[in-house]
Amino acid sequence: MSNSVLRGRIIFIALVLMFALPAILAKTILINDWYQSGVTNRGVLVEPTVSYQSLGVNNPYQGEQWQLAYMIPEKCDDFCQQQIYLLGQSHLALGKYQQRVSPVLIVSKGKYSPVEQAQTFDTILVEDEFAPVLSEFEFVIVDPLGQLVMRYPKVESQDQLVSQSKDVLADLRKLLKLSRVG
Repeated sequence: MSNSVLRGRIIFIALVLMFALPAILAKTILINDWYQSGVTNRGVLVEPTVSYQSLGVNNPYQGEQWQLAYMIPEKCDDFCQQQIYLLGQSHLALGKYQQRVSPVLIVSKGKYSPVEQAQTFDTILVEDEFAPVLSEFEFVIVDPLGQLVMRYPKVESQDQLVSQSKDVLADLRKLLKLSRVG
């Protein structure tokens, strides 16, 4: 073999490796789950996709507004009242996005005891099919099309309430900033 043929083959192999090696490495990393993707959301994404319509619930803000909803428990104690208060405060803290979001209370039919602060919020009555998706004491962000986007599980102590409220607010601001709907 001549020197120029050998040099040409080495260049060809180097070019193939230069383009193929990153793809092979990336595939190997993804297959072996060595890559931990970074997420910025603080809530839990509602998966699989669930909407008011699929649960047979009437969406009062269909195509109009985002909703920050709170699932009222059967008996609303002081902890529940505090969460309702923080729901209102989170809505106020949205600032310029406040007009795009409506705070809502989700109430199970037949399992509802009147709540003192409930008059200031709209309520959505839901059937028992809603229970597997959202538990009592949980917050949920709902998009204008009625799809449940992100939920925030019940916290255990009063100290965690403010932290959870900040998390809800941060996620909601990101969604509103990126969304052109509602």
